[in-house]
Amino acid sequence: MITEFKLTDQEAMLAEVFSREHRHEDVNKGAIGGHISYTFTPNAIGTSVVIRCNICGEKENITEYNW
Repeated sequence: MITEFKLTDQEAMLAEVFSREHRHEDVNKGAIGGHISYTFTPNAIGTSVVIRCNICGEKENITEYNW
């Protein structure tokens, strides 16, 4: 079974803003910079999306609630 999660345009814009705010230029993030994680949580009325910075631990719910 393959499950695919997609960001809406609004969620993608919020994710870009979050990523820019959490660049952490002073920290080595490795060759591919995998310091940002996305968590998709399906529920009865839609899918919530949380983005997290793995360096500072800050996270933000970027879900577009127009289900």
